[in-house]
Amino acid sequence: MADQLCDRCGEYLPEGSVRYTVHIQAVVDFENVACGETDAGLAGQDIATPMCSSVDDLEEDVFQEVVFMLCESCKRKFLQDPFNRGTDFFRLPKNIKYLFH
Repeated sequence: MADQLCDRCGEYLPEGSVRYTVHIQAVVDFENVACGETDAGLAGQDIATPMCSSVDDLEEDVFQEVVFMLCESCKRKFLQDPFNRGTDFFRLPKNIKYLFH
């Protein structure tokens, strides 16, 4: 992998150094969207037309993904407080090595 900079602090990350990739996906949650009988007759495009001017806009409303390259320090800070609230949002025991979702 080529040389890069940390996307959070700008630290130089030379080729072969430890770096962390953070993938963030924002996906619309249709699970709790109510669709009554009057709405059922409307096709998806008819519903989307007033809200979105193009297919690309509609796609961005449904799914977006961003990827960041972080140094070790910024990865640790991100995982402790991903929304920068000023608190330890995820206070994890130090003996946990792996987390699965």
